[in-house]
This record gives sequence, structure tokens and C-alpha cells, in this order.
Amino acid sequence: MKLVYRKPLTFPLWAKFDVKNAEKQFYSLTANGVKYTASDEVLPHFNHIEMAGLEASSIISYRISKNRKLKLYILCVFPQIRVNPNVTQGSFTYHFQSVDFKIKKEECLVKSVFLNGDLRIEQQSESFDIVRQFFPAYDKKALVENIIFTNKSSNSRTVFLGDYKACKKISGCYFADKNQYFAFTKVFYNNEPIDSRQKFTVEPGKSITLTVCYSAEALDLDEITNQIDKRQNFIGGLKNNLSVSTPDNLLNKMTELCKIRACESIFNTKNGLMHGPGGGNYYAALWTNDQCEYANPLFAYLGYKKGQEQSLNCYRLYSRLASSDKAIPTSIVACGDGIWNGAGDRGDTSMYLYGLCRYLLTTGDRKTANELMPSIEKAVDYVVKNITDDYIVKSDSDELENRFESGKANLSTSCITYDAFISLGYIYRSFGNNDRANYLLSLAEKIKMGIEQYFGANVEGYDTYKYCNEERKLRSWICLPLTVGIFDRKSVTIEALLSEKLYKNNGFLTRSGEKTYWDRSALYAIRGLFYSNEADKALDVLENYSKERLLGCHPPYPVEAFPEGNSAQLSAESALYLRIFTEGVLGYRPTGFDSFEIKPSLPKKWDRIDFNKLNLFGEEYNISVINGDYYTVKINGYTIEIAKGDSYAYHRKEQ
Repeated sequence: MKLVYRKPLTFPLWAKFDVKNAEKQFYSLTANGVKYTASDEVLPHFNHIEMAGLEASSIISYRISKNRKLKLYILCVFPQIRVNPNVTQGSFTYHFQSVDFKIKKEECLVKSVFLNGDLRIEQQSESFDIVRQFFPAYDKKALVENIIFTNKSSNSRTVFLGDYKACKKISGCYFADKNQYFAFTKVFYNNEPIDSRQKFTVEPGKSITLTVCYSAEALDLDEITNQIDKRQNFIGGLKNNLSVSTPDNLLNKMTELCKIRACESIFNTKNGLMHGPGGGNYYAALWTNDQCEYANPLFAYLGYKKGQEQSLNCYRLYSRLASSDKAIPTSIVACGDGIWNGAGDRGDTSMYLYGLCRYLLTTGDRKTANELMPSIEKAVDYVVKNITDDYIVKSDSDELENRFESGKANLSTSCITYDAFISLGYIYRSFGNNDRANYLLSLAEKIKMGIEQYFGANVEGYDTYKYCNEERKLRSWICLPLTVGIFDRKSVTIEALLSEKLYKNNGFLTRSGEKTYWDRSALYAIRGLFYSNEADKALDVLENYSKERLLGCHPPYPVEAFPEGNSAQLSAESALYLRIFTEGVLGYRPTGFDSFEIKPSLPKKWDRIDFNKLNLFGEEYNISVINGDYYTVKINGYTIEIAKGDSYAYHRKEQ
């Protein structure tokens, strides 16, 4: 009999978000993260947060009822353990029952919740202060929880541990060799594993700690404790990577947390490190949009070594699939064992070229550029074959995979191609191949004109862009020309974006008249507003968006979409948030293996912005932009002045 694996729900039914709470503030900003304090004004409350390590990802949903009772739903995903069938969503996923406890004649009520890269829930009863803290294991297939009980009474008190199953055989979950797998729940006290239904006496003023491990591999306490230390070192170590400092503490905290989410969602696979979106479905796999286009250009200058390692691995894996005759597949799935191409050509080859070229230029990696040049040439050949007589680029769909109208040629694919060809021109010029560089840069200019002539249109009363010839409504992706430096219809495009037809609930509707939001278009739009030198308008949107995502009903990260996916906290969206500052506010663009351009755009109320430990050409750069009648820019101590709206070309050899 064929084994059938039954995947559990990613989110419990009680953890479904409703737009009516979108603008309500539930959390407050602290020095280390964000804090929820239980009170009548913010009860009931539920949220879910995803946290990941190299071998597992966990989505923890928590609910606080009107009477402050806690409910938990713990879902763990183990990407390297594949299930039948071995498809995109074929990671072993298990719903662990949380370890329960009771205190005789006392209710345990939620006091507060802290989010700072991990999850910390504080409860209290008449006799105890209780802290539950969850840590994703750094490089094991596990989630770790510490439960600390502190007796604040003047008498000895007893804690009763509830039932839990220490080990469960998972039916239908196996590799090709048909090995069976198990889910383990282990609880440790006083350095020893303990069984369920035990009791513990706590003396006045004293504390005890129960360590719980939810895993798909058997671990001892030393290994579990080591995982907590590694996780804390990972988060602490990210402070040594790119940091962004603005006059707004909320924005600064959001960038710190987004750095964690963008970097943590990298998984070991038999085909090397892979950055995965997450969300309960997307692991041990790569996408041309999430990874090639969104996340990898960030890892080029973030300075996180595992991020750069997975980026190179990603591009190398995709390079094997480049062809002059067909599009690069949308996704490499199942730890590299398969591909998914269910939406046809989404403009995937252009996404690959866009991200790869920016990555190579930023890292200054001539060797890898030479290595991948054959695949780049094949990819260019394919894209050129799909350029129409109108100089726009055909594709079957787009990154939304025909959820909305994308026609036979859409604005997204043409804009991404335009930007990719500019970067390619810089690469060829750096290699001394001026003929090829001039050809691609000339072709980019023709695509720019094609975008204006083909997509430029009056849509719902705005002289902006139609998303495709078949679309009659405004779309949030009209922001894309702004992000790639096409400003022909800048003023009216911004007016359309910020109109009530698209800008609602601190985000951008995917399509006018719909109820669907995708954060990726909001993050691109904010970047585009800054890059087009509309910093004050951009800041209003950025502040409203960041406040909702960080302090609203579903902190602390950007999300994929609403209502689709229940606002899953996909990791590449956090990468896009960080790129608002680098490529929007700073206006960074690589122009060679040792050169870049910046075009600062600061709002009036900011006196400065600082970028520390920006990794360019394998070296660390500190860049400060000081606001005034003009911009005073310091690049590793070298000072220049830039008129507002102008750009500056930096060449390492000239400094």
C-alpha cells in the first residue's frame, strides 16, 4: 500500500487575519525589539511568527484570549526530509503539541510578549512569574523552548507537567530509501530528560527551568543548549554586517529585524545552501524572483557570508538551466532534485539576469562573472528573441503567476529586462568588450522607449502605465519604472500610486478595486519614490507601512500577501525592505567591478543617514549622507558634495 503523507495546517483556524485590525497598534517599540502588553484595549490578540535555522523552520501561532489565557500552535518544517510526493511543498512538516503545565488553583495569564528575532512570552499566576522563550535551532532539526518558573510567593509551590508524547512515528514520511521518520518532544529538568505528568516543587524566591526540544532528530541537553548559544551568536553577529541608521528609531529597529529574517531563512541541502521564502510551503528551493531578483542583490553588499555563499550557489544552479531557446524555470525545488515551471515564462530569465548582474558587479567578482558568462550569453539570447517589434519583452505571466491579468507582455518583465541590460553593459565594458556593451546599452534604451510607447497610457484618469495591453485597471506595479530610473511619467504615476484607488490601509492594492495586497509591490513602490527624488512622499508611506508591520496586529516583518497565504512572513520581502534604504534613499547602483553610483534622496526632516559596513568589492564601506542645502557625503572618510537630485560616480581606483 502506498504511504500517503498528510500535511498539517500551517495556521490554526483561530489565527486568520482580518483587515479590520490592520491599523490598530498592538505593540510598542523597545530598545531590543517590540513588546505587547496585555490590556483590555488589545484583547483578544493573536499573531504568528516564523523563525528559522539551517535545518528547520518554525511558525508559532499564539493567541491571547479576552481573559488573557494563552493558546499555542507550533508548526515545524524540516526541508531536508522529503515526503511523498517530492514536490515544492514536499518538506516534512509537523504540528507539535505544546508542552502544558498547571499550578494548583491558580490561573496562568499572559502579561506580555516580546519579539526580537526570537519569541518570548511572559505569564503570571498568583505565585509564579513564568517566561516561555522559543529559539529555532541554528543547525539542527529542532525548535527549543525554555520555560522558567520563578516563585514570587512566601511559600513552596508546585508545578505540574502535563502529558506529552516523547516520540511519534510519522506514517507516510520517507526518503526514496523508504526510511521512516520520527517527531520527538523531549523535556529536560536538572540536566536530565523527564517524562510527562511529573511535578516540581519550587521554593520561595527560587526558579526552575524546563527545557523543551521539538525536533525531527534525537538531541541531548548539551546539543540543545549549544543550539541556543549558536542562535544568539547568529543574531548578535549580524550587528557586524550592514547597519542603517536614520533619525527614526522605529525604522532603525525594523531594518535590524528584517536583517534577521532575510538571513535566517537559509537551509542546508544536498545541493548546497538555499535561501527559502518560508511561509510553511517554500523551503529548500529557489525562485527567480524571491532569490535571484529580491534577496541576492542584498546579500552582495550585506556582508553575511552564508548569504553570499547561497547566492553564488543559487546563480550557479540556475546557470545550468539557461538556454537560448527556452526560459529559465521559475523554481528549483526539492533540495535541487526538481524544477517547477507551472506558470510558464514569468520573465524568469530577465529576473535571473537582473539579480545576477547586480550581484557580480557589487561583489567585484570577475572570476565568477567569467565562469557564468556562457549561461549569461544564453539567457541574453533567449530574452532578445522575446523582444517584440515594439521593443517590449514577451512573457507568459509575471511573478504573480496569473493571479491577475498579465497579458502576453507586461510592464514588469520589460522593466526588469531594461535594468538587467544596463548592468550587463557595465559588465561587458569592464571586460573591455565595448561592442557588446554598446549593443546591450543601446537595446536597453530601445526597451525604455518601448515601455513609454507601448505601456504609456491613460488608466482610470491617470496618464501613467497600463500593466499590460489587456488590463483596464490601475496596478501597483506601475511603480517599477521608478525603481529602474525611468521617470518619463513620474509625477502622474506617483499621483496614481498614492490615490485611493491603490493606496489603502498603509499598503498598495495589487489592482484597483480589489482587496488583495502584496507587500513586494509596496516595498518596490517606496524604493521607487525615494529613487525618483520624492523623499518626503516616500517617507510618509514608509513610516505608515513600517509602523503597521512593526507595531500592528502582525509584527515584526513584512509579509507576502493579504488575504492569500494569511500574511506569511516570507523572508525575501525583508530583503526588499532593506533595499529601500540602500537603493532608494542612498540611490546605490553598481556600475563596474570597482565602481558604483549613488543618488541620495533624503526627506527634509532627516538631518542624515548612515550606512555602516556596506560590503562592496569585498571591502567594508561606511557611507554617511548629511542633509543641507546640498548633500555632504562621506565615503570611508572621503568627502564630496552632491547637489540634490544629482548623482555621484565613485571609482575605487580614483580615491
